Amino acid sequence: MAVADFARALPRSHPTVDSPEIQAAIAQAGSSDEFMRVLEALTGSGQRVGPGAAGPCLRGARVANPEPAFLQALQNMLGWTLGYETRPTPETRALKERDRLGILLKYRQPEDPGNPPTVAMLDYLVDTLFGVPMRPVGPEVVAPQYQNLEGEIVTPTWVEADWARFRAEVAATRRPETKFMPNRYPYILPERPGATELQRRAQHSILWYFNTPEEPLNDPGDAQIERDLRAAVAREAQARRLPGIDYIWYRNPCMSAPDVFHV
Repeated sequence: MAVADFARALPRSHPTVDSPEIQAAIAQAGSSDEFMRVLEALTGSGQRVGPGAAGPCLRGARVANPEPAFLQALQNMLGWTLGYETRPTPETRALKERDRLGILLKYRQPEDPGNPPTVAMLDYLVDTLFGVPMRPVGPEVVAPQYQNLEGEIVTPTWVEADWARFRAEVAATRRPETKFMPNRYPYILPERPGATELQRRAQHSILWYFNTPEEPLNDPGDAQIERDLRAAVAREAQARRLPGIDYIWYRNPCMSAPDVFHV
C-alpha cells in the first residue's frame, strides 16, 4: 500500500527517466544504505498483528528520501510503489480543479490570498474530515466574486468553522482522532498480475492529524506516525480479510494542503 498525498511537482522540462543522469541517480539511490533498509523491511518476514499475533502480516517502512530517483529504484525492485514519473490522471487533475473552486465558493477565504494566491483549506478539511461544525460568515465579511469553470461570474456563500461550538460540544469530551482515508486524488501507479484490484495496484491513502487554527501543525514525530499508520493499515487488512499488506510512507516536501498535517 503506497501511503502519500502529493507527487513532487517536477518542472515540465525535467529529464526523462531514461536519460543518463537520471539512470545514474537511480543506480546511486539503489545502492544506498537507506534503500537497503527499506528493501529489507518490505521483503522480510513481516509481523503479524491481532489477537495471538494470528492476524494479517504487515511489512512497511518510512521512505526518508522521497526523491523521484529513489522511488524509481524502489519501484524497479518491488514493482508496486510510486516511481519517477508518477502523475495524477487527467481525470484526477480535473476533479482537483473542480474541488478547489468549490472550496473557494463555500469556505471563507482571507482578504489577502497571497502572491501567488493560495486557497485556504483549513475549514474545508476540518469540516469534511473531522466534523467540526460550520456557521455562515457574518454580514461584515464581503466575499469577492469568482469565475466558475463554465465562465460564469458567481458570488460565494461562505461558511466558516464554529470553533466556539466545537469546543463546547466536541472538544469538551474528546479530541478528533486521526483519519486514515483513500486519497481523493490518487496517482497513476504500476499494475502487476493479481486476482483482485488490491493485488494488481497499490492503494494511495492519507493519514490526517487534527489541529485548530491556534495550534501548530500536529506533527507527532516519526515513531508515533509509524504506530498510528501501522494500526490503521492493520484495521484495513482485518476489515477486508486480507492475509497481509505491504506499505510505504513518507513526509511530503510539497504538500498541497499544508493547513493540516498529513502523510
